[in-house]
Amino acid sequence: MESSKRKSNIQADKVKVSLFKVHDMHLVISPETCSYRGEGNAGFVISLKKEEKVIRLEKQDVASKHVACIDEQRQKCENQISMVKNVMKPLLGENLVNCPVLVFIHKDEIKAINSLFSLQRPKFRLHRIVNEENSYVLMLPDYCTLPPDLKMFTSVGPVISVEIKPKQGFLSKELFLPSDCSSSSLLMCRFCMMQHFKMKRKVISYKSTYCPTDLFSGCPVRMQHALKILLQTPRNNLRIFKDQELVYSEEKRNDLEDVLFDFFGDISASYCDAFCNLVIDILMKPLPGKINENVKLFQKSHLQKCRNAYPGCTENDFCHELPVGCVLYRILCLQMLDNLHIENLYHAYLEMQKIKNKSPGYIGCYSISEIPSHLGEICQVKGETDIEYTSRKVWEFLVALIAQDCSIMLVLKKYSGNNTAIPSHNVIHDKDGSPYLFSIAIADLDAKSLNKVEKRYKETPLILQSCLSQPV
Repeated sequence: MESSKRKSNIQADKVKVSLFKVHDMHLVISPETCSYRGEGNAGFVISLKKEEKVIRLEKQDVASKHVACIDEQRQKCENQISMVKNVMKPLLGENLVNCPVLVFIHKDEIKAINSLFSLQRPKFRLHRIVNEENSYVLMLPDYCTLPPDLKMFTSVGPVISVEIKPKQGFLSKELFLPSDCSSSSLLMCRFCMMQHFKMKRKVISYKSTYCPTDLFSGCPVRMQHALKILLQTPRNNLRIFKDQELVYSEEKRNDLEDVLFDFFGDISASYCDAFCNLVIDILMKPLPGKINENVKLFQKSHLQKCRNAYPGCTENDFCHELPVGCVLYRILCLQMLDNLHIENLYHAYLEMQKIKNKSPGYIGCYSISEIPSHLGEICQVKGETDIEYTSRKVWEFLVALIAQDCSIMLVLKKYSGNNTAIPSHNVIHDKDGSPYLFSIAIADLDAKSLNKVEKRYKETPLILQSCLSQPV
């Protein structure tokens, strides 16, 4: 046993050397080399300042006694890399998604991370920790810095980066409505319904009035309203960084006019309004790269308006349309692969569970890292077996969940070079005509587990009931 353990450690050390040698980096944990970037429910993110990379460590509940073996960790990370490379990049856009890199971290380095950044963590996140064991982690570019290909252009002032977690931008099709209830009274998006649900369970003390259907509307007025609401209640949906330092979030509220003063300089509008306009222009800008034809074009008529959406624009306005190829369009197309009623989806899930061969990394008869045939077809198509159909619908739901929980990462810096050399696909202008370099990426593309289907099935009637108990 001891010999086997020693052999495993030696192999792990060899992996560590080769990985760090390949990437020409040596991980030293200190306040000078690393900084706490943030965390979600599952991941804990640390930035590596010199390398301009971030590493994402997996968390688990403090009370959990399960410790994943090193091989299990590696397999999980490799599955994630494969899924991002073979599914998310083709479906969202090659230029919008970066593949993670596998990195080994020694338990002493994790211990140093826990010690160094424990006081910076939000209190409501402390019930989950990073185990101090030898681990494999994922490394990604730091989206708070300009990518190397844009650094060659002349620029001035600070780098401003924005993280937006837009959430689900359309109304779900659910069947748990009581027989005496009109469905029109529940015309709410999932985010707004969850606000009621979380209030009832006392998870939050007040509701956010942000509505994702405003941001995904394509209407500049509604989008402006959505961003202003996110600035009022950032929650986990908005964070702003200045030169890699967090300056605006739920926990940190600096005055944005002061923060953006040296970014904009002398302009005619308020800095906050100018900032929102730039962000909207980037979100609406058609991006280079082909739209994957496997993801069916969503129908505008299916995008019903949430009852909590901003009423200042009517749905008939000509401006209510997302440009084909913009980042919001790409994300929404993928989100809308979630196109079954939850009861039908759960039935498909139960049928899929009958498959005897339940290999890791597979959803029914499809690999999580392989796009199934007939992707996006709502109904079963000719030649598709029952088990292929049910497996595909569950596969589509889990991939749609990734898009519903992803983050949009924007990086901006004022351009000061010759206009003849300006890179048109990476530049945006403010209302005064001043140019800004920008990059955009989609992050937080973690694979979702199969138990999400059952959780959604059980949770949905409770969410709907909490909404019914609220005044319209």
